[in-house]
Amino acid sequence: MKFYIRTLGCKMNWLDSARLAAALQAAGHQQVAEEGEADHVFVNTCTVTAEAERKSRQTVKQIQQGPGTVAVMGCSPRVADNGWQEEGSRKVFHSTNELFAHFGIEMDEERLPLQSRTRLPVAIQTGCDNICTFCITRVARGAHRNLPAEAIIRQIQQAHEHGIQEVILTGINLAAWGCENSRRPEQARLHQLLEQILEQTSIPRIRISSLGPQFIQPGFWDVYAEPRICDHLHISLQSGSDSVLSRMIREHGTDEVAELAVQARRRRANTALFADIIAGFPGESDTQHQQGLDFLQASGFSRLHVFPFSPRQGTPAASMVEQLDGSRKKARAAELRQLSRQLWQSFIGTQMGKTAQVLLESSGTSGLSSNHIRVLVNHGEMGEIRPVLLSPENTAQNPS
Repeated sequence: MKFYIRTLGCKMNWLDSARLAAALQAAGHQQVAEEGEADHVFVNTCTVTAEAERKSRQTVKQIQQGPGTVAVMGCSPRVADNGWQEEGSRKVFHSTNELFAHFGIEMDEERLPLQSRTRLPVAIQTGCDNICTFCITRVARGAHRNLPAEAIIRQIQQAHEHGIQEVILTGINLAAWGCENSRRPEQARLHQLLEQILEQTSIPRIRISSLGPQFIQPGFWDVYAEPRICDHLHISLQSGSDSVLSRMIREHGTDEVAELAVQARRRRANTALFADIIAGFPGESDTQHQQGLDFLQASGFSRLHVFPFSPRQGTPAASMVEQLDGSRKKARAAELRQLSRQLWQSFIGTQMGKTAQVLLESSGTSGLSSNHIRVLVNHGEMGEIRPVLLSPENTAQNPS
């Protein structure tokens, strides 16, 4: 069988696709470079927002016009009321086990899904037990589950043996690693996992994906000071207004996030702080929106991932009163994105003249610094980590 995989959404979806590709190849199937060459096209869908759901359905519809069979997988079919139906050349899979069984391939969590020669996402947990009022992902991904430290470390060791220089610790709620369930943030032990990785592997760089602020324990900051941990933190914030955070049931406030920013820069002065932000949550007043803008600027964030609020059927936020109209959400998202551009330009300005350790992702072209700056280079080999003096000529104004 010749196959092609189209992936939409987050790093966990990317990792799921990479695992599928590795399993299919291990079973003797061939991955092709073009959809039109494939007998089966797998579409790994995303449903985190209404726009993501629309794009997923549009992608499937477009691919169905081709000659191959379309296999729909990922988060969208896992949500019971999304109404996916099998028709014509389209097959729909509501779980990974169902998909693997249909194609007669074996699930192997420790098979390395190598799609890059430099960086590799490594899942440390999946699922979430929290009850954020806007979130459909917890429905699609199920309950919080930790992956064992031994298996995580073994995969990192194998990745390094294959030449990978950076792993990206990934999960749906990865900061909750160690919790029996993610409603108990005091049980979180991400810092202990990081300590074990540092002690038992020699991988040069360890990058951490999105973090829930309420799960960060005091011990995290001691391990964050280690230079092998990338000085780049992506915070799952969602709003800079305490009133909005309360309606979201985020289980943290802005004070925790402000302290997190202080602690991060106390240990690593060049830390890049990214944040996810929802624009126009139901009932968000002009004053609360402005509070959010002020907080993000005062806390020293470096970049914002901005999403206009998208009501997802089956979540409490979808039926809240005071839904904002589309134009107001669009306008607020535009303000936040403009702020993000300003924050990034300011952060980049603080880094000029400093030397960054850059992991080259393509020979003699570009690479990524530890604190997530895209840097242009004119020589060097893929996979090499080399010092580069940062200047306006070699730094990208928009991070990748």
